Amino acid sequence: MKRRTVVFLIILFLFACSKKQEGKILARIDDEVITLAEFEGEIEKLPLNMKVLLTDEKAKREYLERLITKKILLREARKEKLDKTKEFEERLKEIRDQLLIESLLRKRLTVDAGVTEEEMRAYYEKHKEAFKRGGEINTRHIVVKTKEEARELQKRILAGEDFVDLAKKYSIDPNAKVTGGELGFHPRGTLLPEYEEAAFRLKKVGEVSGIVKTPLGYHIIRLEGIRAGSYVPFEEVKELIRQQLLQERQGEILQKYVEELRKKASVTVNEEYLKEAKEEGKGPEKK
Repeated sequence: MKRRTVVFLIILFLFACSKKQEGKILARIDDEVITLAEFEGEIEKLPLNMKVLLTDEKAKREYLERLITKKILLREARKEKLDKTKEFEERLKEIRDQLLIESLLRKRLTVDAGVTEEEMRAYYEKHKEAFKRGGEINTRHIVVKTKEEARELQKRILAGEDFVDLAKKYSIDPNAKVTGGELGFHPRGTLLPEYEEAAFRLKKVGEVSGIVKTPLGYHIIRLEGIRAGSYVPFEEVKELIRQQLLQERQGEILQKYVEELRKKASVTVNEEYLKEAKEEGKGPEKK
């Protein structure tokens, strides 16, 4: 008996809390209100990636403003009886039909399409080259404003002067005074195209390029290090592979499911009427 009483009191408490939330008026638009419970319910409907953005007061206020605007626009649309038009009813039917189909497919695909660890690993091994990181190079450079300055520095480098000292003294790169012009390791696609093309042509550590022009100025580049390409570990691409296999599996299941349904249905097409429909869809004949 005591246990039943406790359960009843808990339910009563939760119901009271719910009612309390419903009674809290968060915003008022003339005689219409937005309660705290309604606002929280709208947030709850959002995808997870959007929910996490509504953690601070400013973001919540902005979302509330959008909700208020939505209600004002809806009220205006109903005032003009736009929800009673034939066009609206037809569009509404299209949306309902589409949602119904999506619900059916989501149910079927979620139940039938699973991907195992073994399948993911097999895919990884079969397509391993697709998960290979390109090689990286580490370069050091001196960049100056004019080609004449670059030529003079090139001569001094060839004569044996220290590249790092020259970079610290003459390079217009603001970091060069600290780094000696070293940029660190970079893969292809992360540097200025002109710079990258010349840098990746260097094959031996210590090799120096000719003068390279980029939007930043005139560069002299020295190769400092090379890292060979490597394969991305399975764990890093596991989720990507899962999504790829899931997409492929769902496509196969969907095609098979639709084919089965079409076999069960009696479908006839009047080819003559279809031909007429195509002809009616043509533009006016040119004279």
